[in-house]
Amino acid sequence: MADMGSTRSRDGGFLDLGFARSFPGLLKIMQAVVVFIAFLCIRCSEWTHYSIYRYFEVVTIWFFIMVLVFYIIYLTRLYQKITCIHWSLTEFLHYVVATILLLIASIVGATKANGYAGLAAGVFFGFASTILYGIGAWQAYKMWRGPQPSPVNV
Repeated sequence: MADMGSTRSRDGGFLDLGFARSFPGLLKIMQAVVVFIAFLCIRCSEWTHYSIYRYFEVVTIWFFIMVLVFYIIYLTRLYQKITCIHWSLTEFLHYVVATILLLIASIVGATKANGYAGLAAGVFFGFASTILYGIGAWQAYKMWRGPQPSPVNV
């Protein structure tokens, strides 16, 4: 009986393990780990009711979830099934927004982290996340604006 509707790879699996071992796949995993560490540092540190750190928490957990969503989409090859979305442009815009919001959260958090080691660690990982998301934005831009097929001249 045929496996209807599945996207089996040539090696017999449902997952694109080549993506998991590629630079974009490893970059997404690094982004997820570092931004989650930033979230945990802020969440678990002792601080008062600063709305800045609530903003930092929201930004870091949102982009943690989104990078995992993109990872799953590419790992399971859903981007090949959902063709109504321009995935490289969507990922580029996601990375640009993430880079800007993480940079803002980290700068503002750095100005208010004096005296709190957990907050300083969270801000450090926030800046590290900003750099990783910036690298992701550059990679997504190169993929989005990569070599376009030339028109055929007849």
